Amino acid sequence: MRALRAVWEWLDQRLGLAPGLQVIVNNLSKPLPPHVNWLFTLGAALVFLLGIQILTGALLMVYYIPSADQAHASIEMIVSEVPLGWLIRSLHNWGSHLIVIITLMHMVRVFVYGGYKKPREVTWLIGVLLLGVILLFGFTGYLLPWDQVSYWGTVVTTEAPASIPFVGSLIRQLLIGGEEVGGATLGRFFVAHVFLLPLALFGLMGIHLFLIRYQGVSSLGRIDEPEPTSKEMRAQGGKSFFPYHVLKDITTMYVIFGILLTLSLLYPPFIGDPADPLSTPPGIKPEWYFLPAYQLLKYVPDIIGVQIPLILFLLLILLPLVIDRSPERRARRRKRIVGGVVVISVIVVLLGILGHLSESTQTWFGKEYYFDLMGMPHPLIEIK
Repeated sequence: MRALRAVWEWLDQRLGLAPGLQVIVNNLSKPLPPHVNWLFTLGAALVFLLGIQILTGALLMVYYIPSADQAHASIEMIVSEVPLGWLIRSLHNWGSHLIVIITLMHMVRVFVYGGYKKPREVTWLIGVLLLGVILLFGFTGYLLPWDQVSYWGTVVTTEAPASIPFVGSLIRQLLIGGEEVGGATLGRFFVAHVFLLPLALFGLMGIHLFLIRYQGVSSLGRIDEPEPTSKEMRAQGGKSFFPYHVLKDITTMYVIFGILLTLSLLYPPFIGDPADPLSTPPGIKPEWYFLPAYQLLKYVPDIIGVQIPLILFLLLILLPLVIDRSPERRARRRKRIVGGVVVISVIVVLLGILGHLSESTQTWFGKEYYFDLMGMPHPLIEIK
């Protein structure tokens, strides 16, 4: 302890750290509103998972070779020859899925509690941008194994921008580096995945976390009423962020890591045959979080279907600025906007389910069904 105190005093005399440390201590000791519950730990769980992704991704980069000729072989070497390489890859793979799930859950929690309303609109907007960055991580990382599924899944996904009027073909060429998905595409996706997107992630996440701690958690009161002071929140039963809520955050991280490790050990990701541009395997689909957009393109013209996901992102951005200007934060007093979001969410989930079932054979209640391209079931034979 004496050594640490001596080091602290030496640094404080030269850098003047005491005032900054006091600001941090005061911020951590501020009470939270009494309605803050376990759902408010999802943000910390997301930061934790992103940290695991960065660590496992860095370890994979040591052996991965971003070349169309060697990418698949390097993944096989990681899985079969590198000590615990299969586990690192499995953690990275399952972590990407859990990050998307928890990000969506976190945004739903913010929406339900009205946390995007004045004066926290900027925090919400940065959160929407973070969602876009996370989806781009999944999009660019999907191709890197360079097997048949990832290759043709990328082919299917990158064909969508070509239907955008006037600039569609140019966007696709810039995206894949040519006329067809190939080595140039792999190189571009790798650079985006390990360099460009992490830069965007660190910048946006840093600002997001700073605003959360600077502005604090919103109350459930109207936005045209003054927010309760620290003394009022303590009187209402609110507890300090540290140590009470920090302990909840740590507990949630522990549970999430247990889920991640269990999935990684029991269900390691499969790696298929090397990519073959001349052989198209049946039933190729994108990742589950792109399935709603993928299935939508089967029902509407491409020129419309491509723009609908962009419109949904625009609606998320406009939500606190234009769409929901009500001073109420409580969900039961925002029935119209909450009902609209529920309807859109149900449609998105239904499209995802139909996309998952389409072009597959399933057994339900003793009967075998084939689900066609549109996701409609057709009975085949009765299974005795």
